[in-house]
Amino acid sequence: MALAEPGGTSFLDALRDRTDHILDACTRCGKCVAACPMVEPAGLDPADATEIVTGVLDLLAGGAGTKDAERWAQVCTNSGKCIPACDYGINPRFMVNMARIAAKAKLGADKVRRAANEYFNAMGRSTRTIARLQLPPEVLARISPPLRAAEEYERVPEIVFYTGCNVIKTPHIALLVLEVLDALGVSYEVMGGTAACCGIQQFKRGDAKTAGRVSYNTIDRLSRPGASRVVAWCPSCQIQIAEVALPAYRETFGTVPFDMNPIAEFFAERLDDLGRLFVHPVNKRVALQERSALPNVMAAIKRVLRAIPGLEVVELDVPILSTQASHLSVVPEFKAELREREFRAAAEAGVTTFASIFHACHRELIAYQPQVSFELINFMELIGESMGIHVPDLYKRLRLIGDIDTIIADSADLIAAHSLDLDTVRDVLARDMAGAG
Repeated sequence: MALAEPGGTSFLDALRDRTDHILDACTRCGKCVAACPMVEPAGLDPADATEIVTGVLDLLAGGAGTKDAERWAQVCTNSGKCIPACDYGINPRFMVNMARIAAKAKLGADKVRRAANEYFNAMGRSTRTIARLQLPPEVLARISPPLRAAEEYERVPEIVFYTGCNVIKTPHIALLVLEVLDALGVSYEVMGGTAACCGIQQFKRGDAKTAGRVSYNTIDRLSRPGASRVVAWCPSCQIQIAEVALPAYRETFGTVPFDMNPIAEFFAERLDDLGRLFVHPVNKRVALQERSALPNVMAAIKRVLRAIPGLEVVELDVPILSTQASHLSVVPEFKAELREREFRAAAEAGVTTFASIFHACHRELIAYQPQVSFELINFMELIGESMGIHVPDLYKRLRLIGDIDTIIADSADLIAAHSLDLDTVRDVLARDMAGAG
């Protein structure tokens, strides 16, 4: 099922309806701006909160807006800190995303669409190539299976595990999730990859029309196995599907085929069963690289980790913001300062382990392993360790090798098994090693 035809309620119609509600309900109090952790790093003045919001509303109404309003929309990391600040039932995170789309519309629809498509294609090429440098085809198929038609599913699973587009660049994380689900006896189907994209890449770059088509197609694909619940790994997918696409889908078609929740919350719900599998003590002092976009995920992960024998969760006095590390790239100096502050606080706290939450954060984090005294891992590795499950972090190994020729020589068998083009491999590695992709 694609976007509704003209004359019916479409994805864009649903977005406009929500935008009209914002224009009616917003009082321009500026509390959302005051709560935003990106205002000062972006060079904006919190004292101008009312003017910034007024500029955002002008953008939403089809006006020119203001430079400060456009800047605020540009640097939004979906931190979510604005949401509880609003007293009038508005989701400011959605408001700012729509303002960014309105600002980018000034460039012209064709230019916006081309830029979004180029970015998505580059991301897909990088994801496919890096994943294939780590896993043989039969193992990769476990976390990135081909799409199937609804009639090809022989049973209705308890859940669909939705990986998102590019967690397979760090495949040990996804494989650990599957091992835990198997140990819990959960029946599931796996879906993800660029063929089941949530639409966030297009949405962030202003191409709302394509984002709608992509997200509606993915909602229909996720519904094929018949499960009433989808659990997601990626926080961006969780926000894009649950906060943007599913509400629009409901307005378009009158219903939604499933509920969607983060995988960490699912693990916390099953903690009684999961705790019985924590048979190996993990004697570590662990600090988490927390993110603010989905606070319930942080609470769920801490609850699960605190159930592991011997493991101590250490709270760090550092700012908690953003969805993933990649979102902070719009203010690179601030991003570097935040990372150094996290490392410094972790060292002062005497932690043995600094654990990432999400995959994009992990890809960036592990490059700094030679510079710190504590291990840099993903929280799923701690769960696996207590259960006696070890899946090696092959992405970390590649990043720490660093040299492209050495990586190609080391991955020769996999390059052959996947029939990868060497020029493509070199180009992807050059980009990935420079910035974690």
